[in-house]
Amino acid sequence: MEPEWLRRELDDNQLEAVTADDGPILVFAGAGSGKTRVLTYRIAYLLTCRNVPAHRIMAVTFTNKAAKEMRQRLEQLVGNLFQPAWVGTFHAVCTRMLRLHGHSIGLPKDFVIYDEEDQLSLVKRILKEKDIDPNQFPPPAILSAIGAAKEQQVTPEELAEIVENPFQETVAKVYRDYQTRLQEAKAVDFDDLLWLALRMLEEKPEVADYYQSRFLHILVDEYQDVNRTQHQLTMLLAAQHRNLFLVGDDDQSIYSWRGSDVRLMLEVRNHFPDLRVFVLTNNYRSTQVILDAAWYVIKRNIHRQEKRLRAVRPAGEPLILFRAQDDREEAAFVAATIIDLVKQGANRYSDFAVIYRINAQSRPFEEVFVRWGIPYRVVGALRFYERKEVRDIIAYLRLLFNPADQVSLLRIINTPPRGIGEQTMSRIQELASLKGLPLGVAIFADDLLPSLPPRQRGGLMRFRQLMERLRQGLNEWKLSELIQAIVELTDYDEYVRKAEGDLVGQERMSNILQLATAAEQAFGDEPAAQSLPRFLEQIALLSPQDAADWRGDLVSLITAHSAKGLEFPIVFVTGLEEGLFPHSRSLDDPFQLEEERRLFYVALTRAKDRVYVTYAQRRGFSTGRWGESRFALTDLSRFLLELPSALVVEWRGVPTAQGLIPMPSPPTAAPRTPVSDWSKVLQPVSPSLPQPIRASEPGQSPAQGPFPVKTGARVRHRDFGIGKVIAVAADRRLLTILVQFDDPSVGLKRLALDMAPIEILSD
Repeated sequence: MEPEWLRRELDDNQLEAVTADDGPILVFAGAGSGKTRVLTYRIAYLLTCRNVPAHRIMAVTFTNKAAKEMRQRLEQLVGNLFQPAWVGTFHAVCTRMLRLHGHSIGLPKDFVIYDEEDQLSLVKRILKEKDIDPNQFPPPAILSAIGAAKEQQVTPEELAEIVENPFQETVAKVYRDYQTRLQEAKAVDFDDLLWLALRMLEEKPEVADYYQSRFLHILVDEYQDVNRTQHQLTMLLAAQHRNLFLVGDDDQSIYSWRGSDVRLMLEVRNHFPDLRVFVLTNNYRSTQVILDAAWYVIKRNIHRQEKRLRAVRPAGEPLILFRAQDDREEAAFVAATIIDLVKQGANRYSDFAVIYRINAQSRPFEEVFVRWGIPYRVVGALRFYERKEVRDIIAYLRLLFNPADQVSLLRIINTPPRGIGEQTMSRIQELASLKGLPLGVAIFADDLLPSLPPRQRGGLMRFRQLMERLRQGLNEWKLSELIQAIVELTDYDEYVRKAEGDLVGQERMSNILQLATAAEQAFGDEPAAQSLPRFLEQIALLSPQDAADWRGDLVSLITAHSAKGLEFPIVFVTGLEEGLFPHSRSLDDPFQLEEERRLFYVALTRAKDRVYVTYAQRRGFSTGRWGESRFALTDLSRFLLELPSALVVEWRGVPTAQGLIPMPSPPTAAPRTPVSDWSKVLQPVSPSLPQPIRASEPGQSPAQGPFPVKTGARVRHRDFGIGKVIAVAADRRLLTILVQFDDPSVGLKRLALDMAPIEILSD
């Protein structure tokens, strides 16, 4: 019989999964149904009821934030009993394995982990050395291609054999040098952590046997997000004892761009024919209206396990639709709604999240929030550990840990300036090449100095003395004191104040102080020599959500990808236009379109109490020239059209800095009216910001007289074929029609009558 504390804390479905017998288990856990809770309680159950030793348990999550929360919850449940268990992200677990056994495949224990900026810096340097034009072959694109090759476990040599165009040929050349430089610097990147760990287990049977024997139970959270390498690692580690506990939601698989594939979760049974499947459908976050709206969209996907979530909470309010003239009015509506609700006293700013498809959409929201005095944070923008001053200090720390780290060396050897410019570095690199030494090693070689002119020799001597003093301090100082010593010995404070003024300099120094505080809180009085490797590893493995500062009463501006795993009382899902959400890249690929639908599902299910959905009839876009932009007509997102009209009401009115002003209407009407016919969403309504667009009388255009086409007319489009006009609208500049084409693959299109190649067949 299950212990009372389990029955008290879990519902029947959760309890059945948590207390299941040994063997392979897959738990489909819908949004808000307690995925991480089930996995955490499974660990507690194994420890306390099944007496499984903690050191024989491995639990894997996808963010450090989730791992930290899991540890805290386990401590509440079982005290320190769980401490010997391995709890962390895939990257953290693989790092730990490589620190312990990586020497078996030639990886040194003191390797450093390069983040994206380090990798990009390395690619840029290789392009420069090879005299490859970065405008023709952009470094981010090359780095992305290298990452994709590693996700598919393709070596530089293998890639060179399958190139089909100049870009791929360039990638193969850079990839080869990139890996060589990593090895010289005793460094790995994120993709290497996973691939090297898998390679080690596949090539070294004695290492694989050690981990397969040690871990009696392997538990993985968010399994819908695994990539091929993570999936292979999981299957390999569980091969001996077969006690696998996988938890995830196939409806929330949204990271195919970084290698994840929902089909891997759906195909686990191919590896374990006796797999037992549990489905969690009780939702503890959202209202039933929100869940129903999400289900009506996601049910159209083919690659999914059917599940319909049931809200534990009351039904809730319908989704509120706002159709804006442009992205500026869309932002004004969001801001005015927030102002209204905060003024009413029911909500704080931190209760709101504005979710969009791409980062560039944040601009109009930021502009109106600043203008109207709404405090906000942009999640996923420049993060604390990406700030220049923080990266400078971290580069000093990394070079102390690993003198072969060339990226860190080149970053700080002349920061602050000490007379070691590009000419000096070119000369040093030439000498290092002649001696066959990595740059980080050659720079500290005694026979290098006589080869340099006196002035260059002096700057290099000062740098070497500085690093030697800091290296001595590793055993003298704790980590926070080491950071302080770096600042003082380099006169970094004076450097930033002189370069950027007192005000900015003070802000940068405040960030460095925060870095020292983080080190103090994490490691206390522990000597820097012991804490430095762990500190650098923690920083390198941070995700955007881990690094985000959630303190303060601020509205969150966030992409749908970054919002996964979070929840907010009120959510605005914005930019719901065809080609934006869903993104244009997905429109010709059914599998990618399914992922866009999952992304919309994630956005909706972040909300606890209320959802607002918005779209702009025109959206500004950059022309690619400085300061120049244009507006393009948009089509309503198919995801809105997939929502039952009974679940959506439309708000009509004017958003202002003082709040929302409903559109004047007859006493029997309301500013929020049910959306009974989606075709009507084309029709412009209300005077609004910044340029009024007024609805005209039926059959009459403000500028053009009678409409040349009426609702119900049959038309022929040169590319789309024959269709029926279901709505007509005009403003002072443009006449537009909404056409339902007979070809189901074309569907609903909004067209500018003056520009579209259309023939009117009948009235």
